[in-house]
Amino acid sequence: MKERYTEIEGARIRYLEEGEGRPVIMLHGASFTADVWTKTGTIGAISSAGWKAVAIDMPGFGKSEKGNFSSVSSFLSAFVNQLKFDRFVMMGASLGGKEALDYSTAHSEKILGLILVGAVGVWLYEERLPRLQDKPALLIWGSEDTISPKENYETLMKYLKKAKLEIIGKIHPCYLEEPEKFNSAIVSFLKSI
Repeated sequence: MKERYTEIEGARIRYLEEGEGRPVIMLHGASFTADVWTKTGTIGAISSAGWKAVAIDMPGFGKSEKGNFSSVSSFLSAFVNQLKFDRFVMMGASLGGKEALDYSTAHSEKILGLILVGAVGVWLYEERLPRLQDKPALLIWGSEDTISPKENYETLMKYLKKAKLEIIGKIHPCYLEEPEKFNSAIVSFLKSI
């Protein structure tokens, strides 16, 4: 795995990269950084499945500068353009899931698939969700998630016709509780795309 830095609109951004093939862009939750996906073995699992794992420290988190981006979605647009990523899988947990939804519903033509883990703020994008109705999607939630209620995945399932729901563990960051099961679900999903 390589730790890399790039400058996006004047802000120094850190990301972790491993593997070859089509990218999986990974966004962490509000209490974490890109390093969480190393701790859980998710970066290694994705690269071993034949994809390029790209885990970003979102602006203002970890070792990434905050910058002056109007939104995380606008940052992601600049990031994927700079790295010349044409089409990719977007993955986000909690706050990262909200940001993944914001970007994906605005740029559905770039999305090969979507992985949302206990995503918050789903209702903000409900009107735009039909744009993703034909995209493969994996929804992963903890069975007793108190931060992102089941209404969030129910809303997603209503619009995303190709969505598959996996209940893994109990807690909101379910990937910390059952990382092997979590990674296995992601690898199976990526193999289906």
